Amino acid sequence: MTWYAGVDGGQTSTVAAIGDDRGEVARGVGPPADLVGRPREPARQARAIGEALAAACTVAGIAPETRFAGLVAGITGFDVGESATIDLRAHADRASVVHDATIAHAAAFAGGAGIVAIAGTGSVAVGNANAGDGLVRAGGWGYFFGDEGSAIWIAREALRSAMARADAGEPSELAERAYAFFYGPASAAPGGIGGHSPPRFQGTLSLRAIQHAFAHGDITRPALAAFAAEVFESAASGDADAGAVRDAACRELARLVATVDRRLAPPETKRLVSYAGGLWNDAAFLAAFRAALAACVPHIELTAPRLDPAAGALVLARRLAASEAVR
Repeated sequence: MTWYAGVDGGQTSTVAAIGDDRGEVARGVGPPADLVGRPREPARQARAIGEALAAACTVAGIAPETRFAGLVAGITGFDVGESATIDLRAHADRASVVHDATIAHAAAFAGGAGIVAIAGTGSVAVGNANAGDGLVRAGGWGYFFGDEGSAIWIAREALRSAMARADAGEPSELAERAYAFFYGPASAAPGGIGGHSPPRFQGTLSLRAIQHAFAHGDITRPALAAFAAEVFESAASGDADAGAVRDAACRELARLVATVDRRLAPPETKRLVSYAGGLWNDAAFLAAFRAALAACVPHIELTAPRLDPAAGALVLARRLAASEAVR
């Protein structure tokens, strides 16, 4: 039997989907394989991928050392030519490592064409005009230089809004939410977006303390990004500052889509646009994005993703085994 494997290597875990010519058979999970804020250690990524593949093989009832005809791994933070090569030859006859946006695109359109907006801890948009074409990319510059509209961007903008209110001597709901999120009892610590909970501080409630904690690494980027869920709840309750941050994030993501769209050949009718990442689980956020898209890219049709990223990677793995390049 011929086996294929698709891998989604993220900041929380690594998910491997394996299958045969009929479809997906099993999945396995391993430790994070991302390259965000970490040393360039390809051996660590290879180990994480290997653990996820072995776990999937166990679930499928096949040998952990099963060799795959094609293997595609999408890794958060990986860029061909910029990141160290991850050697997967021990697992597959043909293997390719790509940016995680590549597998998210394959997942959104089941290997077809369109533009996908990815909004999780970070953000990026990628798209093509025709199935099999190389992907055009906008954004994905990381939390310091970009990642507009992402969870960490939302958290940062919300805290900036609260800090501006504090400078003016004004109270804000976002500040109160920040205190509850970062100072609340550990047993009540919410998972937030991405499943990351913040450290639980003690003492006087202070936005300044939160700022220092992030500057010194006590609050990690994923834990800060998790505060975006609180911003969404605050917006849903009617807080104007939180609503303004949410809507601004959607406009930024729509701008990324419009940037990719301008670089592609004009569509004959509608350009398909889809989405991937944890932020889209919020219905109000998705609705605000739909409105922002309609305002700046009128010739699009927003559709739900057809697959998840690991399944998208499996689609690309079958293509790779058939000697089709993964781009």
